[in-house]
Amino acid sequence: MKFLLENNLSKLAKWLRFLGYDVKVLNTAVSVSVLAGNQDRIFITTSTRWENTLRKMGLRYLVVPRHDWELQLCMVVKKFGLDRELKLNLCPRCGGKLLKVSKEKFKGKIPPKVYASAYDFTYCPECDTLLWKGLHYERMKKMFRRAMGKC
Repeated sequence: MKFLLENNLSKLAKWLRFLGYDVKVLNTAVSVSVLAGNQDRIFITTSTRWENTLRKMGLRYLVVPRHDWELQLCMVVKKFGLDRELKLNLCPRCGGKLLKVSKEKFKGKIPPKVYASAYDFTYCPECDTLLWKGLHYERMKKMFRRAMGKC
């Protein structure tokens, strides 16, 4: 399943990527031509003004509330029956495929405390980002459970 999100939904995009879904965030205004070029994606918006156009074009879409990323995520997961497992296989920043790497290879880029305690290092060659599971991973899981509780 692939998604197209308005640019004001970047936090939702990050969480959908954590779940392993292909997400494209618009960096331009929504237009009929942009929507037509992305008919293979589900469009997520905070505006109801596009609903008639989306229906006429036969596109799948969902309107979510503007300021509550947890409710947005919950609505998307529930509406489209998404898997509720944090896969962490895509870069949360750009959506590129993450590669498992050894921390030794990136020792010079990793703070000493992180090097000593973190595990499961991944690298995104698309945007040159190094990620790892550390103390924040448990907080992420807790945040995700809280979001799913809003369903």
